[in-house]
Amino acid sequence: MKKKYLISIEALHLIAGFSLIASGVLVYFIDGVEMALSWAIFGAMYISMCDVGEKEMSDEKLKHVSHLVRRLFGYLGALFSVALLLFYINKVFL
Repeated sequence: MKKKYLISIEALHLIAGFSLIASGVLVYFIDGVEMALSWAIFGAMYISMCDVGEKEMSDEKLKHVSHLVRRLFGYLGALFSVALLLFYINKVFL
């Protein structure tokens, strides 16, 4: 039986990606176009990774160490990118 996660790895990559792109838009007003493009490119890479296919994986692959590591870093990437977005919102608007 497949384990149901609170948030799928695909959703975590989408959260991280869109948060990083939004951070890139906000950092434009702080550091200029170079940093804005850097964050936007990084966010776009996360969004492009969102189609991992976790739903089609076998139980064996879901339990494999490499998938667990990818899941851990998916959560960290989503968490850190949302934190970065909130930091830039605070810096630009408050």
